[in-house]
Amino acid sequence: MQEPDPRQRTKLLKIGTRQCHFIVSDDPRRAVCCGAPTQVGSSWCGWHRRLVYIPAHGKVQRDVLMLPERR
Repeated sequence: MQEPDPRQRTKLLKIGTRQCHFIVSDDPRRAVCCGAPTQVGSSWCGWHRRLVYIPAHGKVQRDVLMLPERR
């Protein structure tokens, strides 16, 4: 899988449906999203989904990932 093309980047306020919402800019006041195409039901392209998505592997792992106050 290759990294998304930087030419697809889009300002957060102009991001559309089926565009990756992963913020690639360092300045949160001028948020710029990846903008690459996404699959139906996902907010991220395949490249960024691998960085942000943690699959659930049963109750034990979910308990480890949850914050103590939410248990």
